[in-house]
Amino acid sequence: MTFQTLARRVRNPDLPLGLRYAALRSAVEYYRRLGYHATWSFITGTDPRKRLPLDEWSLIRALDLLEASRNAWLVEMEGFATRRTAFKKLGIPADRGESRYRLAPRWAGPDARSATVIAVIRQWRRDQPYAASALMEPYQPLERELSALVGAYLGNSLDAAQRHRIPELHSRIDAVHREHRHHYHLRHPTARLAKVAELIRNETLPLIRRGWVGDADRITGIFWAARGDMTYLPGLYTREQTQWWVEHVMVPQSELWIAERHGVPVGFAALNGTWLDHLYLEPAHQGRGIGEALLAKAKRRRPELNLRVFEQNTGARAFYARQGFTEVASGDGSDNEERLPDLHLRWRR
Repeated sequence: MTFQTLARRVRNPDLPLGLRYAALRSAVEYYRRLGYHATWSFITGTDPRKRLPLDEWSLIRALDLLEASRNAWLVEMEGFATRRTAFKKLGIPADRGESRYRLAPRWAGPDARSATVIAVIRQWRRDQPYAASALMEPYQPLERELSALVGAYLGNSLDAAQRHRIPELHSRIDAVHREHRHHYHLRHPTARLAKVAELIRNETLPLIRRGWVGDADRITGIFWAARGDMTYLPGLYTREQTQWWVEHVMVPQSELWIAERHGVPVGFAALNGTWLDHLYLEPAHQGRGIGEALLAKAKRRRPELNLRVFEQNTGARAFYARQGFTEVASGDGSDNEERLPDLHLRWRR
């Protein structure tokens, strides 16, 4: 029976409530991106190990949550497949990081934070007996490091330093797990630690993926919103003219990188030789480490980066200074369309 058939059963008022309840259970078997128990706990608010009767309203609400995430995930995967086909024709290799992210345990859609919190709590509680076991003794430092991050994540949110630590800690835990699985064929207790670290990483940090012409509309929206907040800039072009320029000039001439949050592009960086021509974020997503993640990708791609920033853009100047850029020269605005004083900044590896 397909997911769609099960969904129709859940919504069918002519069926007994017990059959509709069973159909919801089966639907979760089809889509359990956080694991069966965590997924069930999130959409129903009940313990999956106990057969608690759900009223009709609760059944429909649970199915709506499940379908919303599944639909968002299917849209992501369709876009991923389309880009892969286009990149293969261009000879661009597959990005293993994006492939892993798409298939990793995470909740797609707008409820990612709430769902991930439940998954982390459930998984972390399962970890506690293993954390005290003799088998985990050599890995207590990893467990303690992750415990601090889990506490911060569940308490409110992670600060910049903690966000920087997540990928490195997850990589270390994952390496231990893969080594034991490969050499000893064991499901080592660190596998559960790795899952918790990956859940937090995928929900907190953006995915940085390769951009293409199919992203032009979203890039235009980000560009337009970001520059709209810069009230000192003159209005030189319409939204339609900007869209044409992005699609026919910027994208074809640039190495483009997109920052995604929960499957939605929220920032981009455009590289042209050693020049970082553009790095923009949606205003609502600033201050969350997304700009740093995009810039880190650009630094890995180039041994040297150059860029120009308006003198009046004090926020961007402070950001690039923190990231190791130094001032090379200043301009009076004669070299840019806006006719505003700017600075030439440079970073070298």
